[in-house]
Amino acid sequence: VVYTGAGISASVIGQAALSGQNKVGWKSNTREAPPTFTHHALGFLGREGLIHSWVQQNHDGLPQKAGFPQERINEIHGSWFDPSNPVVKYSGSLHSRSYPWMREDARTADLVLVLGTSLGGLNADQV
Repeated sequence: VVYTGAGISASVIGQAALSGQNKVGWKSNTREAPPTFTHHALGFLGREGLIHSWVQQNHDGLPQKAGFPQERINEIHGSWFDPSNPVVKYSGSLHSRSYPWMREDARTADLVLVLGTSLGGLNADQV
């Protein structure tokens, strides 16, 4: 299982840790940003079956652009690219499917990688 946050996207999106109030440092056209090397590496590992689930705290769609299978991405803060998963404010609540999915991932994981996040907010730090 991989948990990721703004730190793996900051080089192409801009300022990490937006947290709902910090709007300084964001690049224009963030929705057109390309995946980083980290996204590509994780995408490759996912396609090879070595990463079974990705808990994504960003809503930038970069894992999908890097080829990681959509059905294995738990976008806990919502998504800019999935109309069925609206973006949740940092002070908001998880979608009903997100928390049980995270708990199951934590229960069944052989290895957990945490990259670019402190796991703060929206119960990610509770799992």
